[in-house]
Amino acid sequence: MKTLIVVDSTHKGNTDKIALAMAEAASAEVVSPEEAEQADLSGFDVIGLGSGIYFGKHSKKIMDFAEKHIDRRVASFVFSTSGTAGFDKNNRALAELLRCKSRAVLGTFGCLGHDEFAIFKLVGGLNKGRPDGTDMENARRFMMSVAERYEKLGSAE
Repeated sequence: MKTLIVVDSTHKGNTDKIALAMAEAASAEVVSPEEAEQADLSGFDVIGLGSGIYFGKHSKKIMDFAEKHIDRRVASFVFSTSGTAGFDKNNRALAELLRCKSRAVLGTFGCLGHDEFAIFKLVGGLNKGRPDGTDMENARRFMMSVAERYEKLGSAE
């Protein structure tokens, strides 16, 4: 399973940390949306897309990348970090877009991240120290489940 992870992590680098933990577990390549737009995507079996959550959604760069560059040849997965829980809700819009465009959505993952947005900056932010070691391990386990789902997808054909 050749995997590419496309991540837009602009606020605190939280989502980059999760992407790197996932990449370690899957021997995947991690790139920004800009780098991915210049890459030959045809050699990848699975493309994961993630960003921090901004006003309840993934970044515009990630949403635009999914709209323009994902197609039925690849399976996909979604991940995010955010200042508050509600990961399924936060990941929903991107996962629904990918369900229409990709071969299969192999799962979604979310965890808390250090957030200093707006008023929270005055108190040092929410979720200091997150993502932490437990979050990283959960991201690695998630990638193992993505690999298992991909294998089942291949055997079902």
